[in-house]
Amino acid sequence: MINKEVNVRTSLTIPKNLKSKLEILAKDDHISVNNLIIKALDKYVKDEFDNMHNKME
Repeated sequence: MINKEVNVRTSLTIPKNLKSKLEILAKDDHISVNNLIIKALDKYVKDEFDNMHNKME
C-alpha cells in the first residue's frame, strides 16, 4: 500500500533490456524492481547533490 503522505506514484517507460537487467539485480538482492530503482535513484541524487555542494565551496 502506498503512503500518499510520503510517496507518490509515477509512470516510467524504460527499454526492455534494462528492465530485464533490473529484474536480475533485484532478484539477486532479494528486493523488488521498484525498490531497486528507488535505491539507485536515491544514490544518484545524493551523489549529485554532494557534487553540487562541493562545486559551490
